[in-house]
Amino acid sequence: MMKKILATVLLLACSLPAYAHAAKTVTVKEAKTLRDDTRVVLTGKITGHAGDDDLYWLQDSTGKIRIDIDDDEWEDNHLAIGKTVRVVGDVDKNGGHTEIEVDHISVVR
Repeated sequence: MMKKILATVLLLACSLPAYAHAAKTVTVKEAKTLRDDTRVVLTGKITGHAGDDDLYWLQDSTGKIRIDIDDDEWEDNHLAIGKTVRVVGDVDKNGGHTEIEVDHISVVR
């Protein structure tokens, strides 16, 4: 059992850099100008909830944007407020607003 878990963790760790590499590293300001479904990487601080349990505000030096973090993507999401994180996801243009659908999130140390 432990070997299966270790193998899964190693596989995920090896595949994440390739996954993030296909995405464009941008600022919040730049992300807001990109077209729907553009793959992006953003780094910023989680400043609070944005209404729904899965919605948070991510802020960097250029502004703030709403991010959608599914519970299955990050179990400790309530601990994220005030932390600097890196997110990988897709730009989502919805009703005149832009947000990021997060596929992966990690705390930046």
